[in-house]
Amino acid sequence: MTGGDRAVSPVFSYVLTLGITTILIVGLLVAATGYVDDQRQQTTENQLQVIGQQLSADISAADRLARTNGAEDVAIRRDLPDRIVGSSYTITVKDDGSGPTEYYLELSTARPDVTVTVGIASMTDLATNGVGGGEVVVSYDSADDELEVSNE
Repeated sequence: MTGGDRAVSPVFSYVLTLGITTILIVGLLVAATGYVDDQRQQTTENQLQVIGQQLSADISAADRLARTNGAEDVAIRRDLPDRIVGSSYTITVKDDGSGPTEYYLELSTARPDVTVTVGIASMTDLATNGVGGGEVVVSYDSADDELEVSNE
């Protein structure tokens, strides 16, 4: 063996160490990104479910108040978050027969793409419309005999 052969070993060891380290770091970043995306989607779904339950309870309360004798001016206000997990969301009152109840709420975000449905216990008709987050008002229109969900 000559003295020139020994210089290859430290360079080869250094390159090999850098290559293995790079592969490990890239693998960790890919795994962490998938984990963070899954957690973000689950958190978004949970928050939409909570918001939907709160609004559904408000609609049910407004329904009970509207059905009392002489009810004309019923309004329940709720301050909902403008954004959840950094994304805006929409709340739509629907009655197309594909939900858990006759009228139901469909809450959705674009990023991540999450949609949640929440049933509404109401004997009074509801105006089907969509609203965003922020201050939401559930009001009773005695002329049309229906409840309406709107942004203030």
